Amino acid sequence: MTSNGPVAANLFATPYATYERNVRDQLARMLGKGGFDPARDIAAITVNRWSHGYAYEYNSLWDPDVARHASRREIGSSAGPGNVLIAEPDAAAYAYTDAAIDMAWRAVRELR
Repeated sequence: MTSNGPVAANLFATPYATYERNVRDQLARMLGKGGFDPARDIAAITVNRWSHGYAYEYNSLWDPDVARHASRREIGSSAGPGNVLIAEPDAAAYAYTDAAIDMAWRAVRELR
C-alpha cells in the first residue's frame, strides 16, 4: 500500500452526500453572515474523489456544441452571489496553471 493508501480509502469510503453536506455547511458558516444561503445559492456541487480534480477541456471533435457548453461555463463562473466568483481551471475548461491564473485575473477584474 502506498503512503497515502488510508487517505485514498477514506476518500472512496465517504458517501457523496457527506461531501455535499460538509461543503454546504462550511460555505454557510463562512458566508452566511453576508447573506449566502446554500439552498438558494448552490446550483450544483462537483466532487472529485482524488486529491485534485482535472478541468474538462472541450474539443470540437468530440463536443460539437462547444458554444453551448462554453456559455454554461461562463455563466457558472461569473454569476456568483455578491462578491463570490469561481476562479479556477474549470472556469476556463482548460486544466493548466495559465488557465488558473487567467481565471483569477478575470474574477478580480469582474469584482471591480
